[in-house]
Amino acid sequence: MPSTSSPEEQVIDKLITHLKQVSSNTLLGYSATGQEKDLNLPAILVQLESINEEQRQGQRAKYRMAFNISAVAKTNKDTTYTLLNLTRSIRELFNTGQRFTPEARNVSVSETQFDIAPSRAHLSFADLQLNIDVVL
Repeated sequence: MPSTSSPEEQVIDKLITHLKQVSSNTLLGYSATGQEKDLNLPAILVQLESINEEQRQGQRAKYRMAFNISAVAKTNKDTTYTLLNLTRSIRELFNTGQRFTPEARNVSVSETQFDIAPSRAHLSFADLQLNIDVVL
């Protein structure tokens, strides 16, 4: 397990822990492409896309951390509902009015993009963008 010494790593670690309330099978920096046989499904895959400094005051700065979150399921007759329930649960996690970590200020979740595979041998995805404003 990597050291979580930097403030950014601590925020990411807390995000993953928070998302595990929806699915214990939540993985960071994992691409499902070509990994169908090695991935326990359904799963939540988290990828950090960017960190942008918004403003700075002395040693502290406000950053916007952007994540791509993918709910992944094997395609079957219930895939749409499985993905819909996973993404709804993810949205509900961030609409409680409480911070998942003290560093987080604002959290926004984009619309969900669904990609349902035409074959039962493939994976289907529901992707959403999660933006977190943090003060570090």
